[in-house]
Amino acid sequence: MLLSSCKQSSTSSSVLDGIDIAVDTVMISTGDDIINLKWGIYQSGISHDKKYLFISGGTSPYLERINLETLAYEEKMIFDVEGPNGFGDYVYAVSSDVNNNLILTSHYSTSIFNFDKQKLKKHLLIGRNFEGEQFTSKIIHSKDYKTTFGLVQNHDTGEIFFAIVNEETDVLRKVKLNGFEKAEDFTVRHQQGRGASISPQNTEIVQLGNKLVITNPVFSKIAVYDLVEQNLKYYPCLPTLTASEKTGTYIKDVNSREEFTIRKIEIGKEVTFLPLMTEATTDKYVRISTIGLPKINEKGLLEMDDHRVFVSILNDSYEVIKETEVPDGIGKLFSNFIPQKPFLKDGKIWLYLNINDELAFVRLDLGLRQ
Repeated sequence: MLLSSCKQSSTSSSVLDGIDIAVDTVMISTGDDIINLKWGIYQSGISHDKKYLFISGGTSPYLERINLETLAYEEKMIFDVEGPNGFGDYVYAVSSDVNNNLILTSHYSTSIFNFDKQKLKKHLLIGRNFEGEQFTSKIIHSKDYKTTFGLVQNHDTGEIFFAIVNEETDVLRKVKLNGFEKAEDFTVRHQQGRGASISPQNTEIVQLGNKLVITNPVFSKIAVYDLVEQNLKYYPCLPTLTASEKTGTYIKDVNSREEFTIRKIEIGKEVTFLPLMTEATTDKYVRISTIGLPKINEKGLLEMDDHRVFVSILNDSYEVIKETEVPDGIGKLFSNFIPQKPFLKDGKIWLYLNINDELAFVRLDLGLRQ
């Protein structure tokens, strides 16, 4: 298996086509059931076939299953608390692999379940022969579960590494992601006694077809690991409507909760890049980026009031070929306490919306299926 890092140059036209976006809103039918929207859909994931959305109960052992084709709540999947099919101590992330099995991520382990809630595998780095390494991202398995991919971080230097674990030989190999340590410059911390509040800029990894795409909110550049060619390349993904990275200088460690909030807002005023998205029906990639628009509220405090939101379409060489700013009103969806977690289905970007404690989605139709 080749694990190398190489540079990839890319050019893009200075004149890009725009995107005609149609917007609609759909409600999820729940009948007499109630969906727990305390954290919106931030602790959720969609099945590999994009038919279902699963919302984690967090510290409670259940997933709420929503059918995205019928737009209906289907089931509260109750898992075992402990034992061979135990749910996990705190499941904060849900995803699905190429076998359409569920991947439930807790603080110290990742478990693979089938739809019958049977645990097929539990992945744990602690206690294995990896010199204290621990994944800082969700992990991605090969189809045969013999290889595991993810990200590890040196918290002293901020360096981030792409890592591959051979599950048969128990060997971990890693390569530094060049430039990704820049994200550490935009992390904010506030120490509170023995605890601390931290606002990081998390590097994320997603599988899109036979590629593993690694992104960070601080810059447009991405790293792509090709599962077929087994190499790692970088692409600038340069936008034309925004800057390509955050450039400000910020104090990392602050002395009060108020200063912590202000610093987060100031960083959010600069461009933020979300992970790439795609689906099987297109050879294009879609990306959202935002620029925060804060204001002083009636209490005289700075708060994030709105966002400018941009949508970029990239070709299979990761060049931006279309780009536009979305209509007014969409930015408010990115200005809540709970972060958005967009996904792409049926050529549309789905954005979470809470309507009187009922689950709804605002959908941006990009015309990808035309």
